[in-house]
Amino acid sequence: MASFGEGDRIVLIDRRLFKDDNTRIFVGVVEQADGALIRARGFSFHVSAYDVAGQERRGDERVRVFSMGAGDIVYQLPRELDTSRLMLKRSPKSMTLSDGEYAMDLSDFLLRA
Repeated sequence: MASFGEGDRIVLIDRRLFKDDNTRIFVGVVEQADGALIRARGFSFHVSAYDVAGQERRGDERVRVFSMGAGDIVYQLPRELDTSRLMLKRSPKSMTLSDGEYAMDLSDFLLRA
């Protein structure tokens, strides 16, 4: 049985492979789940240790296929949340994913140079 189902909202935080890797965060809606493989449509954010403030979303909507066995961190968001409104808000000491009403603290994944 799949951990996530069609229509679930997720936050995927890619596992960093090297010390200087940027943190990559994907926010999307699950389109299909087949065992450990999940296909989701959403937006990516790239967090650099050298940029300490701001809000940004990287490019347009995209489809992402990933495996639950890859070692990435995946969080489930409320089902009624509009993922297209989510923005990453950062300061030197905090990082929050928010749409103005809902907020998720992601400060644990903030890179510190």
